[in-house]
Amino acid sequence: MTPDIRRARTAFLWVGVIVPLALIVLAAIVVLSWLPDLPDPAAVHWGPDGVDGFGPRWTPLVLLLGLGGGTVLLFALIAFLAHRGSSRNRAGSPMQPRWSATARLLGAASLGVAGVLSLVAVVTTSVQRGLQDAADAPDIAAWIPAFLVVLLGLGILGWFLQPAVAFVTEGSGAPVAPLALADHERAVWMRSVTVATGGQVVLGISAFIVIAMSVLLLAQGIAAGWIVAAVALMLVALIATGLAFRVRASAAGLRVRSVAGWPRLEIPAADIAAVRAVHVNPFAEFGGWGYRIGTDGRRGFVLREGDALEVTRTDGRVFVVTVDDAATAASVLAAAARR
Repeated sequence: MTPDIRRARTAFLWVGVIVPLALIVLAAIVVLSWLPDLPDPAAVHWGPDGVDGFGPRWTPLVLLLGLGGGTVLLFALIAFLAHRGSSRNRAGSPMQPRWSATARLLGAASLGVAGVLSLVAVVTTSVQRGLQDAADAPDIAAWIPAFLVVLLGLGILGWFLQPAVAFVTEGSGAPVAPLALADHERAVWMRSVTVATGGQVVLGISAFIVIAMSVLLLAQGIAAGWIVAAVALMLVALIATGLAFRVRASAAGLRVRSVAGWPRLEIPAADIAAVRAVHVNPFAEFGGWGYRIGTDGRRGFVLREGDALEVTRTDGRVFVVTVDDAATAASVLAAAARR
C-alpha cells in the first residue's frame, strides 16, 4: 500500500466513520436525556400545516441511530469492501490496493448525512419539551435552511479534508486477433457472470435497511413510509434483475442478457469496430456494480473486478461487460466483425 493510499484511507476513516458516529452518539445522548420531557405520543413528522405524524417518544432516537448509524456503516462497508486487499491483473501479477474518488465521495456524504440527521433529531426533540400534546409543537420549517447548510457544508468540508488519490488503470490491451475459422465454420462462446460477493453483501444490506425503514415508518402510521416502501420495492427489483447475466458471442455479434430476461443488450457483428480484453475495477472506474457509465464515457454491465470484454461500436460508443475468458470472447467477436 502506497503512502498516498494509506493517507486517503486514514482520512476516510476519520471523516467518514469516526467523526460521523461521534456526532450521532452525541446527538443521541442529548435526545435520550430529553425523552422524559416529551409528550407521548410525540410528533415524528411535520407537513405544510404542522405536525401530521405521531409515534412513541423514542422514535427520533431510533431513527437517528438506525438511519444515521446504518448509513455511516453502510458507506464504510462499501468503501472498504470495494478496495480491500490487492487484486491480480491478467498476467497474474499482484496489483497495489487502490482508493478512488468514489470512496472519497462516500466519506464526504457520510459526514454530511450524519450531521444533518443529528441536527434534525435534536431540533425535533427540543421543540416538544414540556408539551402536554405533541400537536402543539411549533412548525420546524424555519430550520430547513439550517438543515441544508449543515448537509452541504459538512459534505463539502468532508470532501476537502480527504486527499485526492489518482486511480491508475492497468490499461487496455491492443485489439485481439480474430479467431481463425474456415469459411464454413462458425464459433459460439457463452459464459455467465454474477455480481461479486462484496457487491452482493452491500446490495443486500442496502435493501434490508430501506425495507426496515419502510416497515418502521408504516408501523408508526407515517405516510412517508409508503414512499420508502416504493423505493424499497424498486431497489429489490433492480437487484433481482441485475445480479447475474449471460454473455454470448457468436457470428451474430454480442448479446448480454439478465437471467431474469431484462435488462439486455445486443450489438450486431456489423456494428463492431474493435474488440479487446481489458481489466476493470467496478468501484474505481464505474462507481459501483450493475449497469454503469464510467468516468471515461464507457457503458456496460460491470459486476465484479477482473477481466472484461470491451467492444467499440462503429459510432464510437464503447461497451464493457465483465466476464471470465474475455480474450476468447473478443477473438470470436473479432472474427464475426471481420466477416
